[in-house]
Amino acid sequence: MNIQRAAELTGLSADTIRFYERRGVLPAPPRSANGYREYAEDHLATLRLARGLRGLELPLDDVAGILQVAHDATCGELRRTLEGTLAGAIGEVNARLAELTQTRVRLTALIDGVRTIDDRSDALPGMAPCATPAIASARPPSAGAPPATRPRAST
Repeated sequence: MNIQRAAELTGLSADTIRFYERRGVLPAPPRSANGYREYAEDHLATLRLARGLRGLELPLDDVAGILQVAHDATCGELRRTLEGTLAGAIGEVNARLAELTQTRVRLTALIDGVRTIDDRSDALPGMAPCATPAIASARPPSAGAPPATRPRAST
């Protein structure tokens, strides 16, 4: 079957399949006399596995390694490779979750702080007074006078 049909059956675009082949993630399929790629069922299985692994956000290099083992090794070797790679991915996900949890805590604290500000206030907690009223009411500088500067937020 041609690349368009392989793309339809695997849920990948033809461009993605070509990209994977150029990057060495997938072995190039044989070509017909007219130069078109010819995909067989075993190619489709490999393409589906690649799509599934990328759907888990595994890096392309990891996907390439797994596909190489899947193509050349035994089921036991594939199982061990998958287990190790997926365990590493879980570690990375756990680290990202911890970072996101901390970000959520900080965002929640900021929202709580913002909610305490009086609508008529011209200052934000932890920052210099809001410069908007001063800027809006500033007069144009007189000739020869230096331009007005905006107050800087304290750090």
